[in-house]
Amino acid sequence: MLFLSVILNLVASLGVLAMGLKYVRAEPPLDYHAEITKNDELSEATLRILGALYKVMGGGFLSLGIVLAMLALFGVSNDLLWAKLAILVGAFVAGSFSAFFPREVEKATGVRTPWRIAAALTALVGVAFVISVL
Repeated sequence: MLFLSVILNLVASLGVLAMGLKYVRAEPPLDYHAEITKNDELSEATLRILGALYKVMGGGFLSLGIVLAMLALFGVSNDLLWAKLAILVGAFVAGSFSAFFPREVEKATGVRTPWRIAAALTALVGVAFVISVL
């Protein structure tokens, strides 16, 4: 079961890394941001700020993905409870923010946001944790 937990955590890590790459490479505004702001004229300064925020957020996702993979490979694979808990807590903190607030924006605007990806990756880490402690 431990091997399956490591694999699930690595899959989640790849998902987080993919999100990080998306935001690091993105040119503002992203499609859903453009749809939300279609009635507004975004200034060059606003687009520059959005671009910087995308890079910062993407870097955070890249960092989280790398740390998640390292903890899975060197901690969970060695059956270390602290590593399992670190992944769980980190994923639930990052995942809750990444799912809740975009979902609220979607509810308010009707524009589909990527909260489902964050929720799915967080759930995957939760399943990996449960499997790792069985």
